[in-house]
Amino acid sequence: MSEARHSICLFIGTLKAGGAERVTVWLASELHRQGHDVVVLTHSAPETDFFTLPDGIKRETVGFSEGRDSLPGKLLINIRRCMAVRKVLRRHRVSAMLALMPHESVMAVVAAFGLRTRVVVSERNAPWRRQQDRIWTTLRRVVYRFSDAQVAQTQPIADWLRKETGSRSVAIIPNAVQLSLPSGPPVIKPQQFLRPGRKLLLAVGTKPYQKGFDLLISAFARIAGDHPEWDLAIPGLLPSRVEEGISGQDVLDTADKAGLSDRVFLPGHLGNMPDWYVAADLFVLSSRFEGFPNVLVEAMSAGRACVAFDCDTGPDEIIRDGIDGLLVRDLTVEALAAALDKALGDPELRSRLAEAAPGVAQRYAPSRVLAKWCEVLGLPSGDQPK
Repeated sequence: MSEARHSICLFIGTLKAGGAERVTVWLASELHRQGHDVVVLTHSAPETDFFTLPDGIKRETVGFSEGRDSLPGKLLINIRRCMAVRKVLRRHRVSAMLALMPHESVMAVVAAFGLRTRVVVSERNAPWRRQQDRIWTTLRRVVYRFSDAQVAQTQPIADWLRKETGSRSVAIIPNAVQLSLPSGPPVIKPQQFLRPGRKLLLAVGTKPYQKGFDLLISAFARIAGDHPEWDLAIPGLLPSRVEEGISGQDVLDTADKAGLSDRVFLPGHLGNMPDWYVAADLFVLSSRFEGFPNVLVEAMSAGRACVAFDCDTGPDEIIRDGIDGLLVRDLTVEALAAALDKALGDPELRSRLAEAAPGVAQRYAPSRVLAKWCEVLGLPSGDQPK
């Protein structure tokens, strides 16, 4: 192996549909394209993957049964997992490892102890909003400081890491805007749901509570009668998905009670999001909290007018309020309904916001973001292995 060529491991729970998973696949692809040896490590089996890795990227798993509910049983499982991770690091002679999400970050630091592997941990959401048990919360606060670098997506998350975990090598790396989003199966066209002449209000996500889809459907129900030509679609959300006592089915039930069952659609998981951004007349982010919302920058880069809650964290760093999007400062149904009512009823406003929105692509260009990842992983920026 040449001095410029490195073996890099990216560690995440799954490759199912999700923002962190998409970032993992993008980064793995870019590092592989530069000529590095890349292995993606997950707990889940490849059969459960939603995203597809390019040929040449190695795939490993360290999954074990979660069937032991006792504390000693859980401890044993996680010790075995750490040992399995350590074997992967040794087998592939990994020089740098990036762990995404809290559990994987803790395990990465423990597994790499004593090895000559650079370990980078990354928070992909507002950590003060994550529901963690006491043991993992304590481990995160103690272990992170022993990693070589810590990555946050926004300044508030970086501040939290420094204060709560003693992290001292914190880098802020937002998500890159992928100008050409990949498309693949399953392909579900917007025209399968939208009737001719209808306008589309688009939201995207898999998590009903975090993404605030209960707030969104309640807000839409308040104003739908004043905008009869508009429909709401939420790709990614499944009726069976339950989070914090809220489900995708609850969204459908609320729509049905409001007489909107023929105007609210859950297309499910799909691989052709670019088609939906193109079809959208307005994009809405109703999240209670975020890390750095991929879907918002994707919608803006696609030239869509956007309305977003000013939640923790990300939207206020992405949207310039009134210039390239609308920020809703009060995280309530009433405030969201008012903002949507304004945007749905004003085509000139939507046109003006949409015209300015693609400027976000320059601020979060892939080349800039990749250079930051290379730096924290110990790869010289622009490193081109031979």
